[in-house]
Amino acid sequence: MKISTPIITLIVGVALAASLLFSDMTAVSTKKADLAAAAASASAAAAASAAATASAAASPADAQSSSATASPTASGFVIPPHANYVGQVQGDRGSVAVVVHDSFAIAYFCNGGTQEAWLKGTPHNGKLSMTGNDGARLTANYALGHARGTVVVNGISYVFSIIAVHRPSGLFESIAVVRGATIKAGWIVLANGTQVGSLNPNVNAAKPVSQAAPKLNLSTLTAQDGNVTITATPIDAETGSGF
Repeated sequence: MKISTPIITLIVGVALAASLLFSDMTAVSTKKADLAAAAASASAAAAASAAATASAAASPADAQSSSATASPTASGFVIPPHANYVGQVQGDRGSVAVVVHDSFAIAYFCNGGTQEAWLKGTPHNGKLSMTGNDGARLTANYALGHARGTVVVNGISYVFSIIAVHRPSGLFESIAVVRGATIKAGWIVLANGTQVGSLNPNVNAAKPVSQAAPKLNLSTLTAQDGNVTITATPIDAETGSGF
């Protein structure tokens, strides 16, 4: 059977139209898929960016706390919250004690006679800046096991490098009323058991003058000032006594 030319032309035209329609549908489907993928990628990127921003701004205090905690270890030093340091100044011209308990610090210098000073301050990241009576001042760095610095008493500067100790070594203080006057005594007990102490017989005098303190009995924490018994209090970093 012979197919006429018009019919052949019609068939070819239909086939071509179908092919073009299929191509258009495929292109549309591909374009939709590409758009969907792009949208998903953009959404993921936005979520990641938001998470990063939130993490960076979440808690600056926590970040600072972590940094502050890590800094002593990173620098090779550990800063103890409680520590008792005692030792002699260079030249054996006296002794010094430094006691750190949390956010407070007490120091005492004496030469076992007329030179003495009590100082107070606030520890900060292993550093001390302390002030005391009659313009006394102390600056030091401290860490686990040792403290190093300078103390100035009555205009004289003393350099020290002292070690951490435990009872019975350490710093002791006594305040009492004797013969109508308020006395104040301090003792530094060194690591080898040696005592260095000074006593002010009248802290309210116009020009207080210190003298050698009587020996402190470390078992009873008492000393004899003439015929009067005075009792000492440990200034101790571990227990917080004396603060």
